[in-house]
Amino acid sequence: MSGFIERLARKCGLATRADLIAMHELHMLASSHFYTLWGDNHQRKGSNKALVELFFGLVRITQPELFIEAGAKMGDTSIRARGVLPDARIVAFEASPENYELYSKTQPHAENRVEYVHYALSDREGTIDFNIVVSSKGEAAPKNSGANSILPRSDKSTEYKTVAVPTKRVDDFFPDIKSCAMWVDVEGASKQVLSGSAETLSKCKVAIVEVEDYQKWAGQWRAANVIEFMMNAGLVPIARDFEFKGQYNIIFLHSDVFGNSRDIRQNIEFFYSMLVKR
Repeated sequence: MSGFIERLARKCGLATRADLIAMHELHMLASSHFYTLWGDNHQRKGSNKALVELFFGLVRITQPELFIEAGAKMGDTSIRARGVLPDARIVAFEASPENYELYSKTQPHAENRVEYVHYALSDREGTIDFNIVVSSKGEAAPKNSGANSILPRSDKSTEYKTVAVPTKRVDDFFPDIKSCAMWVDVEGASKQVLSGSAETLSKCKVAIVEVEDYQKWAGQWRAANVIEFMMNAGLVPIARDFEFKGQYNIIFLHSDVFGNSRDIRQNIEFFYSMLVKR
């Protein structure tokens, strides 16, 4: 649908793909007026909580057969997903060997039927260097952080230890799925994860992706790049939060799902109506 709209807009001389992406970004940015964001971390956390509630509401309605958590850390998002997806396959991917060693032993994955696996999702299969932050700006980094990545940070003051971890493409891991939902929180590596998920995304009903609008990691995609890639896969950006300055989360909904579900539309209405009442 988004491709048809783009072709029609170009034919009529109305808008380019870049114009459409900018319109989506401005539309979502306008919801900032529901919050006091200047120096208020509580309001930022509130925006994230509201967006996550919307995401899980959409997952509950669409009932995909597969839930994928990329950048799982302890896998708590996948455990929560089990509460709204009683019959789905749920797989949580964690790249950090330190996190995997700890949380595979301490979190209730098995009893929630969550497959917690040690892979860095990427655009190729093999191994890749994974950067575990040791210190930043002269201060020691906390252990078992979720801020590690296959990409080095642009900030040159950050020090790492690098370990080799196994990589998988989402498309190779799930070759025969019919429907899915995705949670992508991979510290700047959205380009690698999404590029390895092209076939899977064509069957994705709803996704949430952490993005940045500045260069926090070397070689990363920025928000507009992620939006363009997702739109090419048929997924439309519908809402965002303001969790951090320049770093936030966007919910994408497949255009076919949005156009054919009254429940989906009402869920989005409730999201914005609750923001008004804050």
